[in-house]
Amino acid sequence: PSAEVTMPALSSTMTEGKIVEWTKSVGDAIDVGETIMVVESDKADMDVEAFEAGFLAAVLVDEGDAAPVGAPVGIIAANEADV
Repeated sequence: PSAEVTMPALSSTMTEGKIVEWTKSVGDAIDVGETIMVVESDKADMDVEAFEAGFLAAVLVDEGDAAPVGAPVGIIAANEADV
């Protein structure tokens, strides 16, 4: 089982966001509420927290790249063996 990490809407006018930094690397354990990435919106840079616990299995959008709001940017696996 895995969960997608999607680009959040950090403001009502935001249509896409740029990943400034992934604060977790593939294989790292993640707890709910832990910061996993920093996203640049049209207003400011914001820390984005994980809504699922598990392990960062994949980064789909690299640092410096942008993605539309709602688009998958990473994958969190429930088990370390699934990374």
